[in-house]
Amino acid sequence: MRLNARSEATAAHHDVCDTTLVTSSDELSPIEAGIMDACNELYEVRSLGDASREDALGDRLWALLAEYDATDGENHPNPAWARPNQRALALSAMGDVGRAIETEALALRYADTPRRLEISLDNLADRCVRAGRYDEAVGYFLQAVEVAPTSVPVLLTGAQALYLAGHVEDADAVFASMLHEPRMFAAGSVLGAYLDCEDRLRSMAVDLPALRGLYEAWGRAQSELMNGEGGSS
Repeated sequence: MRLNARSEATAAHHDVCDTTLVTSSDELSPIEAGIMDACNELYEVRSLGDASREDALGDRLWALLAEYDATDGENHPNPAWARPNQRALALSAMGDVGRAIETEALALRYADTPRRLEISLDNLADRCVRAGRYDEAVGYFLQAVEVAPTSVPVLLTGAQALYLAGHVEDADAVFASMLHEPRMFAAGSVLGAYLDCEDRLRSMAVDLPALRGLYEAWGRAQSELMNGEGGSS
């Protein structure tokens, strides 16, 4: 699924990916767009167990990364951050989450803007969740939310990390903070993509009243949208 990628959100359990969204609000260079598309396709192929396509996509990613490195991240203003960030993205898609964490930690050293800090910290939180390193994930989330307190990917990754680390009430409080934000329920919202695609969130909702409230509010918003469109036709 392409939402337009520098940061990840996943419904994976440890290293097994059920659904992963590679997303960005940034404008991508051609190679970055190619890496994002290949990563999204690779997550899908891995979930289907198609080994031959998985190998082919891995080869494509390595070729794209080589081109990206050779061009200093397509003349990126901060290649010291961009190159390991993109490499970590690819490693994660290939299933090498441990190396992805190490590589993103290298990118973090060179994150020189709030947006780059947000991206790397959120990626590290997400991948630590996937690796079962929940306390580390919470630590990265706490840093990320200081940089980007209203970022939906940061909040959702952090809530999952808190829940899995045993901080259930804190996780529910994060979801509660979104309940009365109209932007969360607009058509095509990032929150909607997560709620529609992440199986882990559905399983967590059993224990989290605020998360159940988000699902209910999202369902109402979509129903109203459909009824509104139907009434105007």
